[in-house]
Amino acid sequence: MASVVKREKSRFWTACYTNHDGRQLKKSTKTTDKNQALEIAIRYERTERQAAAGTLISNQIKKVSNELSKQVTGDSIMAAATDVYLNGWLDGVRARAKPSTHERYSSTVKLFLASLGEKAQKPITSITPRDVEKFLNSRMDAKVAPKTAIVDLKIINIVFHKADKFGDIDKNPVAAVRLPKEVSSEREIFTPKEVEKLVGAAPTHEWQTVILLGYFCGARLMDCVQMKWENIQPEKNQLEYEQKKTGKMVPVPLHLNLLEHLNFISTFGTTGFLCPKLASKITGGRRGLSEGFKRIVVKAGIDPMTVKGKGLRKFTKRSFHSLRHTFNSLLANAGVSEEVRRKMTGHASPMMNQKYTHLESDTLKKAMDSFPVFGSGAK
Repeated sequence: MASVVKREKSRFWTACYTNHDGRQLKKSTKTTDKNQALEIAIRYERTERQAAAGTLISNQIKKVSNELSKQVTGDSIMAAATDVYLNGWLDGVRARAKPSTHERYSSTVKLFLASLGEKAQKPITSITPRDVEKFLNSRMDAKVAPKTAIVDLKIINIVFHKADKFGDIDKNPVAAVRLPKEVSSEREIFTPKEVEKLVGAAPTHEWQTVILLGYFCGARLMDCVQMKWENIQPEKNQLEYEQKKTGKMVPVPLHLNLLEHLNFISTFGTTGFLCPKLASKITGGRRGLSEGFKRIVVKAGIDPMTVKGKGLRKFTKRSFHSLRHTFNSLLANAGVSEEVRRKMTGHASPMMNQKYTHLESDTLKKAMDSFPVFGSGAK
C-alpha cells in the first residue's frame, strides 16, 4: 500500500511504494503538501503495477512519472545527469564566489566526473557511496597529500548536500565515506634576527611593509597586501583588519618597529592600499607573491627548508605563512593564553569570537611590547 513519510532533514514528502518487481522504493515527491504527495505515491505504485503486468516499458514509466509530477507540482521529477547537475552547480558558484574558489571547485568536479567515467552521464540519483569512495581512492593513488584529498571530498560533499536538501536525491552518498587521516606538513618559524634579514633583503618598501605586517600582526599574505591606510588606527595605537578567510575583525596593537615603518611610508601618501603594487598580484604562480617571498628568503641567506611533502609536491617549511607561526609563538612565549592567541590568528571557535575585553587588550599590548626590537626596515 502506497504511503508517504517525511525525512527529518527534508522539507519534501517522500513517497513509499512497491515497484514492479516487488521491491520497496522511496522517492522524493518534491512537494510539501501531504495530500499531493500521497496522490503521487499512489500513482507511482499504480504505474509500477502496470509495468509488472507488462503493459508499460521503462521509458513509459518515466514519462508517466514526470507527467504526474508536472500535473501536481508543476515540476519534473526526472533527475538530471550527474555531469549536468554538477556543472550547473558550478555556474552558481561562479556567480556567488571568488574566481579562485570557482577555479578550485571546478578542478575537483572535473576529477570527480572523470572518475565516474560513463556513469557521469547517468542521473545524479544513481551515484552511490562506492562511487565517492572510488574517487577518493583515485586521489590517494595520485599521491596527493591527505589534506588535499580531504578538501576534494568536502567540495563534492557541498554539491551532494545541496542536492539532498533540495530533494533532488534521496540521500547524500558522500556522508557514508570515511575521510582519510589528515597529516599536515609542519612549518618552521623565523627568528627575530632572520626577520630583520628578510626586511633588509626586501627589494621594495612594499615588500618590507608586507613582511613587517606578517611578523607583527600574524596576518596571512593576501590580508597583508590588501591592508589599507584606513586599517591603521593611530589614536588607538592599533591596526584592525578583516580576515578574508574567516570574515573576522582582528585588532592588533602596533609594535614600535611597525609604527616607525608606517610613519616612514606615510610620506608617500596615506590613502588607499599600503602596498598598491603588490595588492594587484595573486599569491600563486611563478610571478606570484609566494614565489616572490621565496626569492627574498634565499636572498637573505636563509634556508627555505624545501622538502618532499606528504604528496608528490615539494613543501617549503619557511614560507610567508611561517611569519604567522612566528607571531603565534612569540605571543605564547610572552604568556598570552591560547584563547587570546586564537582570536589574534582567527582560529577561534564561534564561542570565543567575542570582542576583546580590556584585560585581553592590556595583555596583548604588553605581549607586543615584549617582541624583540630591531633596526628600522625603512631604506
